[in-house]
Amino acid sequence: MRLLALFSVFLLLVPASWAEDDHPRPFDGNFSAMPVVDTALEEARDSDKRLLLVLGANWCHDSRGLAHHFEDPELAATLEAHYVLRYIDVDWRNENQAVSARFGVPAVYATPTVLVIDPDTEALLNREDRSRWGSAASTPIEEARDWFARWAQDIPSRSGVLESSLIYQAMLVEIDIFEEEEAERLATAYRDIAAWRDAPAPGRPPDFSALEREVETWRRSLPRQVQALRGQARSLVAAALSDLADGEPITPELVARLDMEDPDLALDFERHESEVW
Repeated sequence: MRLLALFSVFLLLVPASWAEDDHPRPFDGNFSAMPVVDTALEEARDSDKRLLLVLGANWCHDSRGLAHHFEDPELAATLEAHYVLRYIDVDWRNENQAVSARFGVPAVYATPTVLVIDPDTEALLNREDRSRWGSAASTPIEEARDWFARWAQDIPSRSGVLESSLIYQAMLVEIDIFEEEEAERLATAYRDIAAWRDAPAPGRPPDFSALEREVETWRRSLPRQVQALRGQARSLVAAALSDLADGEPITPELVARLDMEDPDLALDFERHESEVW
């Protein structure tokens, strides 16, 4: 009876594994992809579409999972109508870093990382949402259809009265600078780990495994930290406005008053501590 149960589970699992093996492997090992990006930008400008860069690798099942989603007829039609799509191979996040940096992303946190770019200004439109597809393989196709349809035309708005505060906007700039500096350190760590991984064992640091774990933890924690800082900035400004409002509605005039008073609202920045990077 137990053998029968195990065999039944095997029959359920094996086809799923085979199906995943059939997912596309569109990343071509081109680690000097900037000319590809230049050509795609020109094509996007000429066709009045947005540039869609998928930064990933064939070893990553989520990168292949997103490429598989792109085979869905409804989603494929959206991509064809509104995007110029290019796959950029980043290997173990250590390659083609110049491509992501060109659009304000010094280091990718997840594979795949998806960049939606305005080809006229080369502005990255989905900066806060770029790591959304790091779990693409387990994300329902309905979510993929909706997400790429929304980003095809408009920038989802997150503006409001609070967001109009100059203090709040300055705090977001502080966070962006912090993230850029930390991400540049992380990008260096990616390159070092990749070089050590390819080196003979005697050429690696004695604590190489610990350094690998450090970088893995770092890449996962940094985006969470940035998200928490953005939430903290919002909470600090909201609390300051609430104190000024004293129970009254928060208005643009109240926001302007807060900006004039310029209270000292400090964010809790905590840089990654490392003996190597």
